[in-house]
Amino acid sequence: MLQTFSLYNYALVDRVELTLGSGLNVFTGETGAGKSILIGAMAALLGEKAAFQYPRDPDKKAIIEGLFVNCSSPRLKHFLRESALEIGDEGEFLLRREFMPNGRSRAFINDSPISTAMLDALSELLADMHGQHEHQSLLQARTHLRFLDAFGGLEELAAQVAEAFTKVRAAQDGYTEWLSRQKDLQEKREFNLFQLQEIKSVDPQPGEEENLIQEERLLSSAERRVQLSSQIYQLLYEAEGAVQSRLKSALAALEELCAIDSTLQALHKDSTAASVTLQETAQEMQRYQSHVEFNPARLEQVRQRLANFNRLMRKYGGAMHGVLARRAALEAELADLENYDEKVATLKKQLDAARQHYAERCVDLSSRRRQAAVNLQEAVPAVLAELGMAGAQFAVEVKTQPDDKSLVKIDGKPVRVSVTGIDHVEFMISANPGQAPAPLAKIASGGEISRIMLALKSILAERDDIPVLIFDEIDAGISGRVANAVGRKLQQLSKSHQIICITHLPQIASAGANHFLVEKNVADGKSVTAVRQLQNGERPEAIARLLVGETISETHLRSARELLSESGQTGIESAAQ
Repeated sequence: MLQTFSLYNYALVDRVELTLGSGLNVFTGETGAGKSILIGAMAALLGEKAAFQYPRDPDKKAIIEGLFVNCSSPRLKHFLRESALEIGDEGEFLLRREFMPNGRSRAFINDSPISTAMLDALSELLADMHGQHEHQSLLQARTHLRFLDAFGGLEELAAQVAEAFTKVRAAQDGYTEWLSRQKDLQEKREFNLFQLQEIKSVDPQPGEEENLIQEERLLSSAERRVQLSSQIYQLLYEAEGAVQSRLKSALAALEELCAIDSTLQALHKDSTAASVTLQETAQEMQRYQSHVEFNPARLEQVRQRLANFNRLMRKYGGAMHGVLARRAALEAELADLENYDEKVATLKKQLDAARQHYAERCVDLSSRRRQAAVNLQEAVPAVLAELGMAGAQFAVEVKTQPDDKSLVKIDGKPVRVSVTGIDHVEFMISANPGQAPAPLAKIASGGEISRIMLALKSILAERDDIPVLIFDEIDAGISGRVANAVGRKLQQLSKSHQIICITHLPQIASAGANHFLVEKNVADGKSVTAVRQLQNGERPEAIARLLVGETISETHLRSARELLSESGQTGIESAAQ
């Protein structure tokens, strides 16, 4: 839900900060007070460009912020996760838009900038706007299919269709790729054979280069290794004044000293161990010297093989792992050519199976959608009649469209397919008897669109996952009994959605759990729009003004309290007395 909504330096607003409730939030105010500014700011926050009104102070930017909390919709969570946008532990995030004096704008989530496309996608998951605004999802035919699937409980089957479509596309891409590879494989065959033979003639093995480098280092330094090992042996053991001889004398002296001072026993022990170590070192040097290999033929052989390795590495990747990878790739490509027909046949079989599965899922989903369409066509008019649109006809058009290039055929005919299946769904309406149903966008007024959406949302209340509904002009052209019915529907819908409603009618205003008053005042010679939440004691007067205007009597106040009481707003009577 939208917990807080803030405006700074926007149109006639200096600063407005609102805390909204989870149920039905109603906004009232005199004509021209600024209700359209408020609803326009909400639309602007949600990405609608046409709703923006320039900053009040042209030298400063305008800022609109909305704190959304308890965002638990799976679709919304998936979108935020896929977009790498982090939200709080309680599912909260701050959406902000900044408008510069030159009209340019920026959008942020928790201070992280987001693109306009991302804002548009996010907005469709956060709120539905109904009134004179572009965000009316009901005017966008692409959303009608989602409404129909939700009504028919077809989301799981629709997800299966989407998964099957993805598999068809993947199978088609794989098959097409192999068809296009044959010519390339044929053209490169001789060249690939030449390169493979060149590498195989040397036949490098994993790890062999490192071993040869070490062997070359040892063979090329044989003479120097003999010299050094002999020198070490002489210094330690045989030369005049050798270390071992001097250490022996030192040990004898230390042993005599230990007989006098027993505290040196540990030092004597360590020194004796060192003598043994030096003796072993001298013996090991003698053995090492005797095993040094002088093998010029082997040295030349090693150097020649390393030269061959270097030639291959210069040509095939700069390092031995690149040579080995190239050999594997060449072998794979040649194997692909040898097994080409078999591979293509396998991929074609997989593609046909994927198409068949997708087609079966689509036919099943389409059949169920058509039945759901019949049921929805029967359900909506009854609710519309309650909302003052008696005699309105509501139709759901479900049709397929031919497409000669389609991957899938239904009943032998290629039809247009997509991730949503084979159906194009559009809602049609006839608001007046004698008129044939036509697309909503072409025939319905703003007030009618709002009531149609209210009817649909009421029917789909438990299945619709868009958390915030914003209604503007829902009361256009209605009064009396119909207004009461609209108020009751809004109250019912507010049990599963947060609703923000701009209204001029007391019957609808009294249904709100939270009532906000929009006022326009004059400060320093300038008009200023302000919004404040009414306390219980203030609501009867605000409702009474909607009933009769400026001159309010006790009778009017009593009627206002009765409306509030009938709407279940407790505490009004006692607060007013």
